[in-house]
Amino acid sequence: MPRTTTLARPGTPDLLTTRPATGDYRWDGKRWRRWTGRRWASAAYSADLAALHRPDRFDLGRRITESQRKRVLDLAVERQVLDEGASVVHAGPHGTVLAYQRSVSHAAHAVFTILTGGLWGLVWLVCAIGRSEDRALLECDDWGHVWALRATSR
Repeated sequence: MPRTTTLARPGTPDLLTTRPATGDYRWDGKRWRRWTGRRWASAAYSADLAALHRPDRFDLGRRITESQRKRVLDLAVERQVLDEGASVVHAGPHGTVLAYQRSVSHAAHAVFTILTGGLWGLVWLVCAIGRSEDRALLECDDWGHVWALRATSR
């Protein structure tokens, strides 16, 4: 469980000193981070990136409309698909689930296959065919910042 820290909770005008709840924000001296339930994470994408690098509380400012939130989330998903090789698993009303394929270290498997006289080739084949994936839920907050929540691994 995380220790007590000074944080900003959306909907409250004052800073709180308490244990964080999912969705709380904290200024770390360089940028705003959001509590995911496990750790403090940086935004994956933002409609106003400069707001995340100013110590002023952005959550007290103007909220964006639902259609703008959808557009910002779509841009973030597009960036993850094109730049990071993600694939869309599910696009729901509260966010989009992305899958990232884990890479197989072919060089290491080749070395092990040579060292074991070909026996490791079976392990290599299983690893190459049954590659696992990591999943993340991207969601856009009311101010146009997209945050990634780690989902289950498969």
